[in-house]
Amino acid sequence: MLATYDGFAQQFSGEEAWKPLLEHEGLRFRYIYYSRANTIDDGVVIMLQNLNEYCIRYRFTIVFESSEGSTSADAEGTLASLEMRTGETDGLYWIPFDDGRYIGAIGLRNYSVDRIAVSDQSSETETECQ
Repeated sequence: MLATYDGFAQQFSGEEAWKPLLEHEGLRFRYIYYSRANTIDDGVVIMLQNLNEYCIRYRFTIVFESSEGSTSADAEGTLASLEMRTGETDGLYWIPFDDGRYIGAIGLRNYSVDRIAVSDQSSETETECQ
């Protein structure tokens, strides 16, 4: 899955700011591209939304391409039923090139979504993933 940068940095907030990237096994991937995120280099933040009624474990590799080459980063974690995560504190924000290169495209590879079995000892009201 590859998304090319459309030439417009995000200058607004809210739901309309997020661009769709992929939906796989009930996990929705969206992103925001930031031109000069740290005043020099481009950045990307991913939003993950678990659309399932159960906890999941996710893994993926995000790929960043520029005209001078590419780089990648791995991400993994868990999401509770219907949970959403985004941003640096959740490991979902990157500035892939620290030399002023523009991000020309982003993509995902090696992505997986696995259901997390809830222990028999858990209560029905428990919302944390195990």
